[in-house]
Order: sequence, then structure tokens, then C-alpha cells
Amino acid sequence: MAAFTDNTTDLTTTTSEGESGLTTGQIIGIVFGCISTVGVFFGILGFLCAHKDRRDNQRRLKEDQRRLQQEDVLLLTRPTEGTSGPDKVQVVASKVNEAVKKVYKSTGSYVQILPWVDDHQMHIMDIYTKLCLVKQVDMRGKPRKEDNNMEEEDQICSFLSRNFYGEMQPETREGNPNKSKMKSYEDIFKFQTHHEEIPIKRIVISGSAGIGKTTLIDKIAYDWAMGNSETPNKFKLVFALKMGSLQQSSNLEDAIFEKLLAKDSIDESSLKEFIDKNQDKVLILLDGFDECKITSTDTSSYGTILKVINRKLGPECWVVITSRPPLDKLVNSALVENPYIHVRIEGFSGTDINEYVNKFFPGDHDKASKLIERIKLSDTLSDLAMSPMLLLLMCLLMGSTENTIPDTMTRLYNKALKYIFKRKTRDIKDAEISKILISIGKVALGSLLSKDQSFAFRKGDFEKTALDAALNAGVLTSERVIDGLDTYQRMSFMHHTFLEYCAAMYWQSLINTEEFDRILDQTIESTERDTFGDPWSSRLSRYEYLFRFCCGDNVACTNQILKKIHGDRDSQLVVICYFESQSKELPPRSVISSILTDDIHIFEWSNDITNAYFHFLKQVAALSRGNDYFTEVKRFGFSHSNFQRFGTDLAKLLKLMTNLQSLNLYSKPSAANTSQILPSLATPSTLTELDLHSNAALGGSVSLLAPQLMKLNCLTNLSLQGCSLEAQDVSALAKSLGNTLVNLDVPRNETLGGCASIWGPELGKMECLVFINLERCSLLGTDIEPIAVTLSGVSTLIWLGLSQNQDLGGCAEMWALHLKGMIHLEGVDLGFCKLKNKDVEPIAMALSDIQTLVYLNLKGNEALGGYASSWALHLKRMNHLDELILTLCNLKRGDIEPIAESVSDLIHLNFNCNLALGGCASLWAMHLKRMNHVEHLSLAGCNLTDVDMEPIADSVSGMPNLNHLDLSLNDPLTGCASSWAQHLKRMNHVEQLSLARCNLTDVDMKPIAEAVSEMSNLNHLDLVLNDPLTGCASSWAQHLKLMTKHLKKLKLYRLTDEDKEYINALTDLNLTILVFTVPLWLIPTQRFRTLPTF
Repeated sequence: MAAFTDNTTDLTTTTSEGESGLTTGQIIGIVFGCISTVGVFFGILGFLCAHKDRRDNQRRLKEDQRRLQQEDVLLLTRPTEGTSGPDKVQVVASKVNEAVKKVYKSTGSYVQILPWVDDHQMHIMDIYTKLCLVKQVDMRGKPRKEDNNMEEEDQICSFLSRNFYGEMQPETREGNPNKSKMKSYEDIFKFQTHHEEIPIKRIVISGSAGIGKTTLIDKIAYDWAMGNSETPNKFKLVFALKMGSLQQSSNLEDAIFEKLLAKDSIDESSLKEFIDKNQDKVLILLDGFDECKITSTDTSSYGTILKVINRKLGPECWVVITSRPPLDKLVNSALVENPYIHVRIEGFSGTDINEYVNKFFPGDHDKASKLIERIKLSDTLSDLAMSPMLLLLMCLLMGSTENTIPDTMTRLYNKALKYIFKRKTRDIKDAEISKILISIGKVALGSLLSKDQSFAFRKGDFEKTALDAALNAGVLTSERVIDGLDTYQRMSFMHHTFLEYCAAMYWQSLINTEEFDRILDQTIESTERDTFGDPWSSRLSRYEYLFRFCCGDNVACTNQILKKIHGDRDSQLVVICYFESQSKELPPRSVISSILTDDIHIFEWSNDITNAYFHFLKQVAALSRGNDYFTEVKRFGFSHSNFQRFGTDLAKLLKLMTNLQSLNLYSKPSAANTSQILPSLATPSTLTELDLHSNAALGGSVSLLAPQLMKLNCLTNLSLQGCSLEAQDVSALAKSLGNTLVNLDVPRNETLGGCASIWGPELGKMECLVFINLERCSLLGTDIEPIAVTLSGVSTLIWLGLSQNQDLGGCAEMWALHLKGMIHLEGVDLGFCKLKNKDVEPIAMALSDIQTLVYLNLKGNEALGGYASSWALHLKRMNHLDELILTLCNLKRGDIEPIAESVSDLIHLNFNCNLALGGCASLWAMHLKRMNHVEHLSLAGCNLTDVDMEPIADSVSGMPNLNHLDLSLNDPLTGCASSWAQHLKRMNHVEQLSLARCNLTDVDMKPIAEAVSEMSNLNHLDLVLNDPLTGCASSWAQHLKLMTKHLKKLKLYRLTDEDKEYINALTDLNLTILVFTVPLWLIPTQRFRTLPTF
């Protein structure tokens, strides 16, 4: 196993000697090296101007080390003989507890500040400042405290997101509700699964380089050792380990003894026994997963560290893992699976930046003010300054003689490195510095491109002259490592981003050579090979900094790289690379076409990326000279982005998009901001769809937009979801768009509730209205009459959405009769309205007179469950219905019979997510055959088990018109297809079958293949998102030939590239029927969709 850096190992560096005093400028220069160890130096700055403090820290460290040695002698010589069994295990656990606490309180509590001065360290309490932690993704669990007041509609969104969407961030109609800031790091230990309320013990902390991940891990360990924090105190043992030198075969116990404990001092078997029997009391902190050497998804090659991460060992241990993004190598079916929590470390706020800079220049207010102002005026610097490491670089450069700050990351690192070298060797030339960086960069690039990505080097890896110069400057550091009987000097870059910068400088030097192109191809091939099927993350982001630095101020390199990486999945990397180049030339035509496509959606992009994107577009506009790239854009979305900052640029560029048809501004522009945008649309306008949802500032101000809206004479679809609309706003909309509007989407405007008598009559002016959605508008029973009466006169209206108006529940006899006048309706949505069984009769009576009605949605009305015998009979009145949605209605087994009797003429029936139906199909499935007209039956997420499949198959075989059966989301079917798959063959007439997200394993594939091979009419089989199939196609792909005997399409989304290569190599398989792409139901849809297929 590769050696770790021992906390007590001797450090050796190359440095100049003989200087007894340091000037302020020199001290500031020396500080630069601190970024190799810590990403966040909030409090360091007040200590850098006094040499006395450095000597005090040195003296305090030596005293602590001396005390530690004395205490360790007593601790390690304490007898354990005479104890046995449980007593011995407890004694060993106590010894380990004391030993590791002493490490964290003494040597482990000091941070190496200056890599080239081995005795200059600072205590963690002198440098740590509270970090901003954001809960980024809700996978399968969320804090119980956040669920107490969850709306019923959000319950189904939560259910579907946990089951259908897995690792996706569900974009609900209010954005992503699963993203929230934490008060302290202790909150990461308080998350529970939503339904079971079980603690979530796998915690992933992500953040960019230098953002403070390592510091956070050190602080958690230190707080536990000192007893400073309540939450860490619940653990008996805490092991903090660096993953940079680990491999996938590394073992936890070896790492613990190598890094934290003396090998002969503790009985290893007793320690293992304690951990095994007390897992809930053990916290494992793993820092820097992205630097660990993971070369395969083959779990059989994993050591115990990775087996603890994936819960094959120590499933109840608490494990915190830090990593730079992307997380695809960590978050996948082989390692971190649901349930887990993803927390992102965010950078400085504007206030933090000001505080940091003022601390750095305590005696120079003018210089601090100048830097703060410079950062504020530059969009790029404002983004870069959010990173503590990069802000430190800016401070160093502002404190240098140049007294300037560059605009790009490349220029920032370039100037910083020149500063470092010239601080040590004043007369060194820029060309010589470049030669040194290129030399060590060759080694750095080799490590980045290697399979194991080892970032620890030996002296012999470098050319000696370049090595000596880099060590002298502090760009490289050296430490003595004892690995068994082998002792050697290990070389490391001061920070990973400097390794990437040097690697890029070497790569730049190869431009116009075959080697440059070979390296470019290798980076793309390796990232494609390492992708675990996550379509929303850029497949090239692992090499983001390498690409950015290589493009920096180099047009030739930029053009070569952009030609290779452009594409719809890599647009963010394309624009940031072009920005780094600061090119004055037009990008290649193919690159421009990949960015200015017919459908553009900027969703949750960082300010840095968004700024680079608009820079790219402005350059194209300025340099294209008549090439109408912008006319290609048909749909443009700007969601969850900084409209206040980029609104002016957006308005200017929209003028060039003369064929724009759809515009989404889900970025909270005010009425004034929107007024700025709307005039920018082409005249005559081609816009047909406008989405301004969740812009609360529009409430009461729509009249200000009326003049611009009237000019949008092609506008047919308008969404103003969650805009706090008031009664007068509806009047303004009717007045300005009454002659053109077809779809009006105004859900979640609660201020419309209780006053429909004022605004309801205005709807009659919308003479072309086809679709109106009034979901969650706090409508009362008294509101329905003015709405229904008015819309009865709009002959074009076919869809009425009233879901989540919960005050409609229990009083349908008051309002339902008013619906009967809407004789043109084809669909009504009454989901999550808290309807009771007594409400169904008046609703059915009213809708029975609407002969055009074919669609009724009653999802999420849980009070209907268990009482179908009292309400289902009323559904008979609506014999014209084709589709009925009863998702999440808490249906019981006794409900199916009366429902089946009442809706025997249905074509589509949806029973999704009625969990009580699982395990008892023998008591209800026989009633399904009464519905012999049903063509599409959905039993997704009903908790069906293997024993349910026979009675379901038996009934389905008697439903001659059924062609589509959805059995997805039934996890209990996992691993036991041998006991249920044979029943599928009874359903020989079924044409489409879905077993998506059933957690199917490799052993399930053979019996499924045997069964479907006898279903001669089956042409479409959906097996997407069965995660256990990922990474092991070699164990099940041989069954695909039999499985596809009659199929025309087989969906197998979320496989690794190795899986796809294995499948593609099967010579006797018809590969044309295989679909590996994203299922359509997983792709985030636009707000305006086509009306339901009735």
C-alpha cells in the first residue's frame, strides 16, 4: 500500500539560510505557500506581520510534541495483559481514543503554513473560520425537520425524485427546494431518510480547489479531540485520513496504523472487533477522494476503505468524504449509493471578501480599498475572489510591486508564480521561469493522464536543475517518507491547481505537434471512459483547470481544444476556455454553432461561467460580420441565474435572436427588469412562449408590462407561476393578450384565492384560451362559480387545472355543479385537493354532463383510500372517461373491486404509488380483468413483490386490449426474478413492458430474458435505471440475444462505457434496437408542454 504522510514525519525543504529578519513584503511572499495545505485562511492574516509569533508557535509546538512523547510512553506501556474478551476490546478502544486525540490535539492541530520553512506552523484555531455549507442534493433522505409541513404535491415529487430520478436534483415548480444553507458543520450529522427516519451516515462534501475541505476535516477531528462540539462527542473513535496516497486496494486498518497509531502499541484484532461491534460510535473522515487512485469499478479489487464507503463493510459507521467535483467516480452504484447527503462548500460572500482583504492589509487602508474596488468592478475577479485560495493570490499580487490584478485565472497564476520565483531569485528572467515550469509540468501532466493519477513524486522523476529551482521557490515541497524499510524524499506540488497549471504550460509548449493532439485525444478518451452515465455533468470537467490553463492567452491551443471538446454537453467548458484565452479572433464556426444552438438553457450556472458565456456571445456578435449565428436560436432559457448582473447583456443579445420562439426568465427579474427585456424582442416578434415564473416582484405590476405584451402578437403561451399576482394583474393580462393567448399558466399565486369574483370575469376576454392552470391558488369553494361561469363562454377551453387547492376538499356539493356549464372540457385536474369520499358524487354528477371529458386526475387525495365502495360507483356516470389517475390515493386491496366495476370502459388507468397494494395482489388482481377495454395499466411504485406477479399476470392475460404495462419502481422484485419472471409469458399480447428502476440485478436478467423471448408481441422493453446492472455487463449481457428475440427497442440507460463496449462486442446481437440514451421522462421539460394525450 502506498505510504501516507505521517503526522510526526520529518519535513525537509530547500531554502536559503542566514537571514535573521524578514521584511513585511518577504513575509507576505512567504505566505503564498500556505495554499498547499489549507484552502481557507480567514484568520491567518493578522499573524503574518510579526516574526515573534512564528517563534512562539514553534516553541509551543515543540512543547506539545515533548508532552505527547511523555504521555505516549505512559499510555503505550499501560498493561493490557490480564484482560480478555470484551474487557480487552474496551481497553484497546480507550487506548486508541486517547492516542488519536493526542495526535489531533498536538501535531494534528498545527497546519504547515509555509512549505519551504519546516518550523513555521500555525494552530488550527488561529486560521479556521466558519465555512458556508449548502445542502446540495436530496438523494433518498432529507432532514426530518424539513418535512413536517410538506405540501401533498411535494410528497409525490419527493417520492418520484427518490425513486424515478435518483441522483438528479428535482426541479419542482418552485425550483429545487432541497438546497439550503446549514448553520454549522454539525448539521451534516442530523439528516434522516424521509420515511424511515433513519440517520444518513454517508456524507459527501464537495468543493473546488482551495475552498476549505481539508480545513473542515481537520476542524471536525480537532473539535472531537478537545470536546468542543456536542455532535462529534457522540463518537468513541474518529479517524481522519488523507486519500491522496491511497489506492483502491488500500485497507482502513493499515492506513490507521500508518498515520495515527504505532503499529506495535495496539492489538489490531481487538480494534477491529470494537469497530465491528460499535459501528455507530465510529466516525471516518476521508479527505481528498478525487486524489485517490481509483482505476476500476470492479468492487472485487476494493480494499476495506472503499468497502466501508460502499457499505459492504461497516455499514453503520459514519463516513464523511471530501472531493473536488465531478463526483461521478464517487457517487455511483459501486461506491456511494442512496441514501446519502451531498453538501457543497461555498466560497466567500462580499462581506467576507472585504473582511479578508482588510485583515491582509491592516496598515494600508488605501491598498485594501483599491483591491476591494477592483474586485467589485470585475465580474471575473468577483467570482474568483469567492475562493479563499484565489483571494490570497490577489492579495499577494496587490501587495507586490506590480500592484495590479489580472482578469483571468491563467493570468492570476502566471503572475503569482513569477512573483514566487522572483521573491527568491530577483534577477531570474521570465523565460527561465517558463522553462522551469514546463520541465516540472511534463511530470505533472504525466501524472494527470496516468491511470492511477499519483500526485506524489520522487526526486528522480524531475530534471535536477528544474527540481532544485522549484524547491527553492516553494512551488514543489519535499518530505521524508518512511515506507516499511524504504526511506525516500517525496515531492509534491504546493497545491493541486499549481500542478495543473504547470502541466498545462508543458502541454502548451507542444502546440502544432502530434504529441499535443495525442494528449488532447487522451484526455477526451479517458473522461469518456470514466463517465458513469450522468448526463447532466460535463464529461470533461475532471480536466477543467488543465484545459483552462492550456487555453490561457494562447489562441492556437484554444482553437485546437475547442474543436475537440465542443458539444451540447460541454458548452460551459467551451466558453470558460475561450474566456481564458482572451482571444480577439472569432472562434471556429463549428464551436460557435455548438453554443448558439436552436435550444439554449442556462440553468444554475455560476456567475463565472455565465460571465464567460456572455463574453463569448458578445465576441461573436462583434466579430461575425454578417454571419447570422443568432438567428439559429429558437428557445432561450435563463433560469436560477443572476439576472440583476447579466440582464443588460441579455437584453442586447436577445435583439439579435430574430427567430426566437420561446423565452424562459426564471431568474426573478422585477417588472422593471422585464420591461427592459421585452422591448428587445424582435419586431415583428416571433415569440410564442414566455415563462416568467417565480418572479414575485411582478405581483401588482403586470400593467407596467401591458404595452410590451401587446406587441407580442404571436404570444400564445404565458407562465406566471408563483408571481404573487393580484386581481388587477389578471385584468391587465386579459386586456393585452386576450386575442392571442392559448395557454395561461398561473399556479401558486395564492393571492388570487378568495377574490375570484373580481378577476374571474376577466377570463372571458381571453377568447382563444385552451389551457388554464390555477394550481395552488388558495381557491375557495366560492371562487369556482365566477371562474366556471365565465369560462363556460370560452368555447375553445378544453383543460382546467385546479390541483392543490385544498380548501375545495369536503365541500364539493358547494362548487362542483358550476363545472357542468363548461361543456367543451376534455380534462380536469383535481389532484391533491384533499377530496373526501363524499365529494366524488357531486363532482361525478357535474362532469357526467360534459360528454367531451376524457381525462380526470384525482392523484394525491389520500382520504379516498379504503372507501372506494362508497364513491367509486359514482364514476359510472362518467362513461365517456378514457383516463383516470389515482396515483398516491392510499388505495387498499378492497378498493380495486369497486373501482374496476365502475370504470370498465377506461383506456388508461394509473394506480401508481399505492403502496398498500404490494404483497396482496392475490386478493385484488382478479378484478382487473373486468376492465377489458384498458390499453395502458400502470402499477409503478406499488411495492409489488414476487408473489404478486402470478395473479397480476393471470388477470392481465384476460385483458385483450392491454398493450402497455408499467411495473417500474417496484424494488421488492430485485434479485428474485427466477421466482416471478416466468409469469410474464402469460401476457403474450402486451406490446410494451416497463421494469425500470426495479433494482434488478445480473441474476435477474436470465429469467427475464427467457420469459420475454416467449412474448411474441412484445416490442418495447424498458430496463433503465436498474443501478445494480451498472458496471457488470460481462455477467448478464450474454442474455440479451434471447431477450431481444422479438423486441424492436430495449432501453438500458445508465451503463458505463465499459458495459457498452462489452455489449457492442457481442457479434450475434442486433445492436440497432438498443437505446443507451437518457429516457425522455428523465429530461427536464419546458414549462409549456403539450396537453395530455386523452
